[in-house]
Amino acid sequence: MGFSTGDEVGTSRVDYAEKQDPSLQVQVDQNGFDAQKFATAMGGGSAPAGVYMDRELLATYAQKGFLQPLDDCISADGIDLSQYYPDAVKEATYNGKIYGIPDFYTVRAVLINNKVLSGAGLTTADIDTSNWDKLTSAATKMYKASGGKPSVIGYDPKLPEYLPLWAMANGGSIIGADGKPTLNDPKVVEALKYTVSLVNAQGGWANFKSFRDTWDFFGAGNEFAKNQIGAMDYEQWYVNVLAGFPASSDLSAVPFKGRDGQPLSTATGGAFALPKDSPNAGGMCQFMKLVTSKEAWAAAGAARAAALAPKKGIFTGLFSANKVANDALQKQYVKPSGNSKIDAVIKVYYDALSYAKTVPPSPVGQDIKSAYEQAVTDALGGKDPQQALDAAQETAQNAYDDAVG
Repeated sequence: MGFSTGDEVGTSRVDYAEKQDPSLQVQVDQNGFDAQKFATAMGGGSAPAGVYMDRELLATYAQKGFLQPLDDCISADGIDLSQYYPDAVKEATYNGKIYGIPDFYTVRAVLINNKVLSGAGLTTADIDTSNWDKLTSAATKMYKASGGKPSVIGYDPKLPEYLPLWAMANGGSIIGADGKPTLNDPKVVEALKYTVSLVNAQGGWANFKSFRDTWDFFGAGNEFAKNQIGAMDYEQWYVNVLAGFPASSDLSAVPFKGRDGQPLSTATGGAFALPKDSPNAGGMCQFMKLVTSKEAWAAAGAARAAALAPKKGIFTGLFSANKVANDALQKQYVKPSGNSKIDAVIKVYYDALSYAKTVPPSPVGQDIKSAYEQAVTDALGGKDPQQALDAAQETAQNAYDDAVG
């Protein structure tokens, strides 16, 4: 439940697992994780054999008693946890027990449209998230509007989703090391105040969002191809989309930086987990081991390269939570492509793997996310950021108290 083969990367890994263990008969529901569907299945006594969800949700469902720890599974099947990024394992751990086998490891950097940048008389050195005044200046120089309606957004801070990254950049966190919400921590409040001001300097939220919603995000007429964006924080997989269209491949990237000047990225991704009362716990354990192995990712790399070959596409990387696999894939497939700018962008994202950090796990991770996203939306709409986050903290803290008793 919650897993989709989707493309050649998913299909090839499932095929690999089934070939290695013919007793496995893998059935995926080809849908993303559905919280209501999962809760209904667990409450109705029809637990799936396995479930796939964002790692940030594992602690929530572990606390609810919907997941079982994987210690015995890891031991019995010989799953080597050292092959995965330590922060991915940490994110899958709750109360000292591991509840998920990490799959992807998604990192973030700043993507830059070279044409918009140079047209504003700027260089990549001006896109510096460690210096908020400088960043606002660069954003407003790239921003264009007519009658208050934007035609170019200078810098998109990706709100509300990226508040955790901006909070981290300011030395804060939306969740404490103990899993408790810290949404109204002064560092988080300051980060929200700044990012709201950045949006307000570019036409305000209503105009900003309505323009952003018109973008052909996955198409040939995407916002980079149409020069509708100067720069934005985003995840590494989007490079694969942009590189597929000549008009959107004139890119640069720089690391997202904290205010201390150090490169910074949050890391997220999915994980395979074992529901309580799984009807085939042994089979699911074996599948988790195989589908996240170096060999499975090697099969995925070969499949992706084969898919790109007919159109002479650029291999922009596969960012798994398996560090051993990532290193091997990068060495084998990430070669000079003939587009030195895209090659440099890919390198920035690969470098981010070494310093990316996860937000601490919480038994109310989903409640915290919902609360801060509402707070950000309220602040963008004009509510005082402190008041918005105070309300969010109260909501999240109540959820935490209810969850842990």
